[in-house]
Amino acid sequence: MQTNLKIEKQIQSLLQNAIILDRRFLDDEQLDRGEQFRVLDEIFALDVRDAEIQDLSSHFAPMFRGGHPVHLSLYGKTGTGKTVTMLYYLNMLQAICRKKKIDMMYIHLDLSTPKPCFRVLNDLACYLDASKRYKKGISLDELMGKIEEKMESYRGYFIIFVDEIDHVRRDLDSFLKFLVKRLPQTVALKLVLVFSSNRLNWLENIDPRIKSFLKINEVFFKPYNAVHLQQILSLRIRKALNQQMIEEGVLEKIAAVSSRTHGDARKAVELLSKSALIAEKEGTKVTMELVDRALDDIEKDKYVAMIKSSPKQLQAVLYAIIALTARVTKPVYTGDAYAGYQLFCSKINLRALTQRAFSDLVSELDMYGFIQARVFSHGRYGRTKEITINLPKEISDRLRQVILMEFDLNPIH
Repeated sequence: MQTNLKIEKQIQSLLQNAIILDRRFLDDEQLDRGEQFRVLDEIFALDVRDAEIQDLSSHFAPMFRGGHPVHLSLYGKTGTGKTVTMLYYLNMLQAICRKKKIDMMYIHLDLSTPKPCFRVLNDLACYLDASKRYKKGISLDELMGKIEEKMESYRGYFIIFVDEIDHVRRDLDSFLKFLVKRLPQTVALKLVLVFSSNRLNWLENIDPRIKSFLKINEVFFKPYNAVHLQQILSLRIRKALNQQMIEEGVLEKIAAVSSRTHGDARKAVELLSKSALIAEKEGTKVTMELVDRALDDIEKDKYVAMIKSSPKQLQAVLYAIIALTARVTKPVYTGDAYAGYQLFCSKINLRALTQRAFSDLVSELDMYGFIQARVFSHGRYGRTKEITINLPKEISDRLRQVILMEFDLNPIH
């Protein structure tokens, strides 16, 4: 009985000191699409991303006089709002088109996780026919034919938003050739392609013959400044947190730190959420000191937690890259990194993957932010990737030790 009373008092105390009142507004993935758009309505009403929305309106305005907008590429770092802004805009654009009796539909191909060309086109086929997912038994050309058949009945404007275009693994040229050249020749609709990428140079590595067909406008998303981040965080605090438990100056501090380091709205909200969780656990207000602690925890823990939960092959690839870049001063290329990986695999009795599979894991590490891998063309000698570590030295050193311990080897001191 005494235990029950103790637990009841603990729960009452936690409820009285609760800081997080609605966790969903600290994580957009917990919100449904309608709630996400309502939040974005409030954010964009504050003129956040006003310049970018004006650029999008200029681009799509020809639709309302019967014209055909060219294709569009969105650039900007992770967390600058490319995806949410574009999806919000397309939703609004569709509503305006419906009101003006203009046929328009859009599809969002999410490539936040890298996929080969076949899987991306399979996703497109599924959007067009929800009852069908094609298996690997059919060829890429046959799959393209199935998509053409499904799109023959569409009229008006058809917008395909390819989100993170540089995450198409293998056959990016085939993917673009189909969308840019083949599809417009076989369907009657007015196709507009929208691409997003964190990289300004993603177009440099595609086939020049495809590039000549790809008439494209560009919209650049700058990192959020401190004022915009304050506005976004203020909205999140009102919807998610007990405002009386937030010490004065915390909002401004998180916005200032985030704007100086990355200008990433997602990371700013993550820092707010982590600070609130620590404060709630310790039964205190969210203070400036807790924000500093939360920042340290986020930076140190996220990469360690991610690599610990990763497959052994990914751990081995990252270890080989970190070890090699620590030893040399010249640029590290795929071939050298692969040789280091093979050597490490022989040491830990792990079967080494092929160089192609190794290259896929390098792309995955790039996507997660551990490294940066830039593709370079050597003409008839093919392509290679220049690899650099994308982390502070203290974190990369820590990861190196963690990986050794994961393989039951003595860490380096």
